[in-house]
Amino acid sequence: MSHHGWVDVINPKTLAPEGLKAPFGRLFASEDHQYNSLALALFAGPLGPLHRLTPLPEGGKLANLTGFTFLGQFIDHDLTEFRVIGRDFGVIPQNPTIGQRQHVLEDVRDPAQDLPSTTNGRSGKLDLDSVYGLLGAPQPELYDRDGLFLLYQPGAGTTGQNHVADASVVPDIWRGSGFRNKRLIADPRNDENKLVLQVHLLFERLHNRIHAARADVPRAPSSAAFKDTRRQVEDAYRRIVLFDYLPRIVQAEHIRAVLAKFQRQDTLFQAMNARNDDILRALGVAEKVVAQAVAIPVEFSHAVFRLGHTQLRDGYLLRQGFGVPLFDTSRRGLDLRGDQPLLSHVVDPATGTLVERSFHLDWALFFKTDAATSPLPGEPLDAHLSPSIFRLPPPSIGDPPQSLAERNLRRGVDFGLPSGQSVAGQLAELYGFIQPLGRDQLFPKDDFGTFDELFALEPSLLWNTPLWFYMLQDAAAFSGGAQLGAVGGYIVAETLIGALLEASVDVVDDPRNPPARAPAIAALAGDLLGAFERHRPTGDDVVDPASVLFWDKPVASPADIFTMSHLVRFVTQGQTAPMPPSPCP
Repeated sequence: MSHHGWVDVINPKTLAPEGLKAPFGRLFASEDHQYNSLALALFAGPLGPLHRLTPLPEGGKLANLTGFTFLGQFIDHDLTEFRVIGRDFGVIPQNPTIGQRQHVLEDVRDPAQDLPSTTNGRSGKLDLDSVYGLLGAPQPELYDRDGLFLLYQPGAGTTGQNHVADASVVPDIWRGSGFRNKRLIADPRNDENKLVLQVHLLFERLHNRIHAARADVPRAPSSAAFKDTRRQVEDAYRRIVLFDYLPRIVQAEHIRAVLAKFQRQDTLFQAMNARNDDILRALGVAEKVVAQAVAIPVEFSHAVFRLGHTQLRDGYLLRQGFGVPLFDTSRRGLDLRGDQPLLSHVVDPATGTLVERSFHLDWALFFKTDAATSPLPGEPLDAHLSPSIFRLPPPSIGDPPQSLAERNLRRGVDFGLPSGQSVAGQLAELYGFIQPLGRDQLFPKDDFGTFDELFALEPSLLWNTPLWFYMLQDAAAFSGGAQLGAVGGYIVAETLIGALLEASVDVVDDPRNPPARAPAIAALAGDLLGAFERHRPTGDDVVDPASVLFWDKPVASPADIFTMSHLVRFVTQGQTAPMPPSPCP
């Protein structure tokens, strides 16, 4: 999407060579697949075989709660972001052009003379740098002098505007021409839709609740108290990823296998990072910088973690009586596109007049927070996508194609991603037998009709199937729709756990010392494997009430937060949401 390369670098030459310390890497060797362009357009375009022409019946397939679709988008923004490097270290603050072959650091023959075409604008760690500031450095303009996030809180004062934490009022971010990107947020991509923005705000509000409770100590963003508050927020976030999000989309046996391999220092993620570290050393990058560098695999960022696209619905019920579509070009302002206040003035389609509408959501419809309310499901993990995905409106995209599914396939080609069959075979060598997908599982005629037209144009789709599509069909064939199969599951688990371990080990005494860092990561992986066994996440909300993961357990402090249910309940206690005078139809 157009927002995915927002970073502006005033002096691009500062990228050499430290600017390469957050590269994209490869779990597997690159492969060049030159698919017929028309075949890809027919395959992944409107009314094609990926287009879900009829809605699924309720309960027709297993699916995760709808809130986890947008938590996944938030996690993705915390880990990956395009930073495109051109000639003479020039930076292009936008996505790489679709249709141009892209090269990551490992692809460049002579890194001292040539540059990768794109690097990562995030730290590659689960460290909330998308909330606190670029590459983990706090951005001072985000906070007041006491280290609280500046939030816009309608009705919370005589002026209707107040930056002081107030749990009784649902806040928004500040907007206006005086702010970079016209909004006060570390990563504007978290304002590209109204739901991921509210996930982002939960973590800002968690910070403010913890930090405002500190008394009689310096609390400025440079203070030790601020760093401790941030550590508590990050710890809660990482527990949510490991115990709540990951088990919902990755099968428990795959998570355990990955944690065990991290304990033995024998993962594809670690091998990839070792290769990238060697390149950085050859470039003369300081060892303390190399030790902090984390590569994120393109197989994750440009294929597998685009799983969220198939979880998207055409519209969402924000609260009882008020639902809005994902995109709606016919009713200006009345959809989930971002870059506007959550309490907005929009055109009422019934009267044509401007009315005030609140887009604040009822969290009980997105995560389990209320015994009387059942959260709504998202779409299942399969190779059928909702109609809205095939006609993305501006500003969601800045160039063709309009189909998000087609963009995913073309990105895979541009980044030289291996086929799904190749990845399945290589993962089987590392993790043991993986059931390969046959033709009927990849291209089932009873679901899609006939693929003969596509195969006549591009027969290699049969045996060099794009990784993104293969991963979705693997999920549909072997997990029933709520979780990934082995191909996607191992890649997601390796990347998220690797990013979690790299962020968590920063708290050891000397994280810049590589000999000390590796065993610290291995030891932490062992600890997490033990914790994962003890807590037994199930990937659903049927958990023993005595468990720390039970949705309704008491949450007295940030240390009690293990799930999104806990986070929402802790942050929103006593909250009163501003509501519109009447719901839109």
